Amino acid sequence: MVSIRNIFTAALALAAPISAAITPAQTVSNIKMLTSKSQALQAPAQSITIINGPLIVIGQGPFPQIIAGFTDIISTVTTSIAQMQGSEPVKAGPDSDAIFDAFREFVRVHQVLLNILIGKAGLFTTVPFIGQPVAAVLRQLESVVDTIAFMLIDTVQSRSADLIKEANNLGATLDVCINSYQGLA
Repeated sequence: MVSIRNIFTAALALAAPISAAITPAQTVSNIKMLTSKSQALQAPAQSITIINGPLIVIGQGPFPQIIAGFTDIISTVTTSIAQMQGSEPVKAGPDSDAIFDAFREFVRVHQVLLNILIGKAGLFTTVPFIGQPVAAVLRQLESVVDTIAFMLIDTVQSRSADLIKEANNLGATLDVCINSYQGLA
């Protein structure tokens, strides 16, 4: 005997792979959310001083907020990666252009944030305990950003050269930032 519950369960099982893939518009929305989160961290990064930086030891100052913000970005990227699994390739045209434009803007905004942090790292050459937690979260961030960049390159092949260029630019800035804080450990 077939029950409604069995039919419903089977329908959900069949729909699961379909619902996992996201549309190009959702991809753009996810990238814009990452851009917004990166932009929100610029003010706390700008507020770093030689006085408030060492407060990281007691969980105060701007660094805990920045680390929490990066952790949130990592979580959001991880969710986006899961959502992109099984997505159809995006053909050349408005959708691929929109994804590229969103990614380019994310890279631009994120590089501004990273460059602020690179500039602030020089304040703490005599305060080594600041570097390790910042470098650790940046390494995690680098890993997920690389993963989503590769997924975008595979999904939006018509803009792959442009996406590769942007991903390489962001990767280079991330490397400099990680090295700036790793050197403080």
